[in-house]
Amino acid sequence: MKLYKRILSMLLFLAIALTLFAACGKEEEETAPQGEVSDMSGEQHFHIDDIQQSELSGNDASAAESSVETPSDETPSTDETHDWSGEFVITEKKYDYKDSNLMLLDVANDTGTNCDLTITGTFYDEAGDVVRIQQQIYHNFPTGWSNYFIFWPQMKFDTFTYEVSAKEYENNTPLDSMFVHNGEPLSDRVTVGWIPGVYWDEAPNSTKELTYRMTASSTHPECETKIFGHALILDGNGDVYALDYDAYAGDMAAYTQTGTWPHMEEDPNYAYANKILRSVSKDSPECSEPLPDAESLTFIFAISAVVCNEVYVDVVVEKKIVTHDDFKTVTNLK
Repeated sequence: MKLYKRILSMLLFLAIALTLFAACGKEEEETAPQGEVSDMSGEQHFHIDDIQQSELSGNDASAAESSVETPSDETPSTDETHDWSGEFVITEKKYDYKDSNLMLLDVANDTGTNCDLTITGTFYDEAGDVVRIQQQIYHNFPTGWSNYFIFWPQMKFDTFTYEVSAKEYENNTPLDSMFVHNGEPLSDRVTVGWIPGVYWDEAPNSTKELTYRMTASSTHPECETKIFGHALILDGNGDVYALDYDAYAGDMAAYTQTGTWPHMEEDPNYAYANKILRSVSKDSPECSEPLPDAESLTFIFAISAVVCNEVYVDVVVEKKIVTHDDFKTVTNLK
């Protein structure tokens, strides 16, 4: 009997120890949500009547006219008339980064309608001349949702302006169906964050990669999502510490993150992935510099697309469904 009690006590002690160990391990893996930039400025309100695209204008770079003139003997089609209200609200902030500048936009959809949103940014030098133009299209931007957009021309610029146009999201093609499931937009069901910390990881080609771990989760009960976007990490002073465009080069190059329902419950490691911020030579002084305290860093993730992974795979496999230009628009891949 004493032996039995002793064994039981040992088992109980072991169970408590394992529980504490698991708790400690879990605490180390706790994730931080995406941060916010509190000092955005230049708030602009774009009423839907002023930026609505007509069926004829398509995805033109310029903002659509508020109305489309038609001959008096013709009646506008139902497709060209939308009973919309509300607006997009956009704020901005300019950052210095290495030998260049970038713009961060915070965009909120208060129109009451899920939209395909087009933002065309123009960069000017000190003489007022245009030095670069970039356009980003977000398919099925949900109403009541907000998202960051990063515009990085990879050069210095003096001023930045942008135009906005929008049209109601319509699910008519296999390409359209990537951004919706059972009538619901997928973007507002996804959240991103990160396991705090950045570290140097050694690559096979004698370089070191500045890396962090991004997390993703989705509240959608049926659809596994695939996420495209870009990460921006700010230091304790609010300046840009790292930008993943350095590793994923190109104006609109993006990387993917999967790991939403249902695999998160099956495999906790599936919920996050190591992501590279930049690669540098091991001989670079940067590799010897101490990394900042992770608690002082702010993680900003600009989502460029959230798609239904199953439909996305079908579209990728059957390339004839979309043209190359359309596919670039969806994935933001070169």
